[in-house]
Amino acid sequence: MLGVISDTHDNLRAVDKFVEIFKEKEIREILHLGDFISPFTLKKFQNFKLYGVFGNNDGEKLMLKDVANSLGFLLEEPPFELELWGKKFLLLHGYGSRERTRRIVDTFAKSEEYDFILYGHIHQVDIRRIGSTFILNPGEACGYLFGKNTAAILDPENYRVEILHL
Repeated sequence: MLGVISDTHDNLRAVDKFVEIFKEKEIREILHLGDFISPFTLKKFQNFKLYGVFGNNDGEKLMLKDVANSLGFLLEEPPFELELWGKKFLLLHGYGSRERTRRIVDTFAKSEEYDFILYGHIHQVDIRRIGSTFILNPGEACGYLFGKNTAAILDPENYRVEILHL
């Protein structure tokens, strides 16, 4: 199982709660889809293996990258392709409006090059398939735009997702 989280925006209370849930569920790997904001937020994930992408609000990229490297995390500019659990993943944040972001995600999905496309930015949960590609946006961990603190647990072997709510 993989923990999936996005748009934490320095809401440390929410991050701490999601980290606790991930620990309780014995999650060992986290996929973060951008907008950590500060390096101290990234440090909250130190007991996990983290793979992530920068978001549009991550201004301290050099410090974030330094902290990520010191913790053994892989933090990259999107799009970030990786293979986990024998599946091909594409990690994105988002680009501009919700509509534009979804169009970009859909274009990648239609290529059927990836088993999973995970993205953030729009602060809303999105779970669907296009062809053979499973698409997931875990929503906003911070809860700032829509008042719903969400993250997800993804079972990549069975293509199942559980949305977590605080």
